[in-house]
Amino acid sequence: MSTDSVQIVDPTYSSCYFKSPIPPFTPSSPSQLIMSISHLPVELLNLVCSNLSPPDLAALSSTSSLFYPIAQRILYRNLDLSSSQHNLSVIVTLSKKPSVAHFVRTLSVTVDSALPPFRPFYRALANALSAMSELTTLHLSLGDTNPSWVLASSTRHITYPRLHSLTSSFPFDAHVTNFLERTPALERLELDTAPVSGTAPLPHLSHTAIPRLVHFMGSCQAVKVIVPGRPLESIHIHDGDLTEDEVACLAQSTGHIAVLGAITSALLVPFLQSLARHLPYLAYLRLMAPFHVSSKQSDDTFYEQVATTLTSMPQLLDFELSGMHWASSCQVNGASQKRVWQAVPMSTVPDHHIEDNWDFTSDYAYVY
Repeated sequence: MSTDSVQIVDPTYSSCYFKSPIPPFTPSSPSQLIMSISHLPVELLNLVCSNLSPPDLAALSSTSSLFYPIAQRILYRNLDLSSSQHNLSVIVTLSKKPSVAHFVRTLSVTVDSALPPFRPFYRALANALSAMSELTTLHLSLGDTNPSWVLASSTRHITYPRLHSLTSSFPFDAHVTNFLERTPALERLELDTAPVSGTAPLPHLSHTAIPRLVHFMGSCQAVKVIVPGRPLESIHIHDGDLTEDEVACLAQSTGHIAVLGAITSALLVPFLQSLARHLPYLAYLRLMAPFHVSSKQSDDTFYEQVATTLTSMPQLLDFELSGMHWASSCQVNGASQKRVWQAVPMSTVPDHHIEDNWDFTSDYAYVY
């Protein structure tokens, strides 16, 4: 047996050693180096690619078959595309390569309304969206046009099980509701406030759709379909005229509505009393009611009536009416605590009045 592979024992020492130490690996060719890298864990290769800039990732994916799938996945994971950045052509690439579109997790597309793209772009966007089944966040601002049909999938079975946020410039129409039927994890929904045109009936949305929705921003008409039977906590309505009957509709939410922003022309004091009855968990309330601000009722008696009514909302922390902010303070009487509202509103919303523990990253931050 050759001594090169035999362990030699020195009788004068208790330790052992190899007669011929194993030299460190030194690749003799690029192919050997690639073979050595290929044995690294995928997690480590992913970490290497995560620290590269988009141009470097693009170069790496085109020069190495080993890094290609990893670089492509990271390169297309989060996309912010707009006319101003001159990168809308990426949509065409994704349309032609569904396997790459599958990597997209967050997508934002903003089109300049002054220079809208041609129809083939929207067709490419529709095709790309059909392959993005792993989306988590989608933002579509497509100018003054209403190509909501881009949400219609040519593949009926495509769903978006991880999509939790959708913001779009589309009004509430049939294409939008069909898309919502395929987003079981959606939590945030923001649509254009334009009402449904003409006398067309409201689009249908099954009661099992969007079962996790907690935040909605859109039209007053859409609220009638979106809110009932869903766990809404934050609602912002920037059009229409919220009536007491529609307040009763809001009460059909299975969640505790804590944030509400709306426009109303109803008599304010009865309207606030209706809110107190139907939405007892309101914490932040913002109403636009120009009629009441300019009417002769805007006197001390009217303000006192408003302040008294606000006291009947035990959870309310902040109230704004047409830009006027009502200040409040907590009064402790033994073991009980009561919030007392100032009878005269302030002209602006002071920064220092916001609660110290108010998390501006939460839904409540959308009140102001």
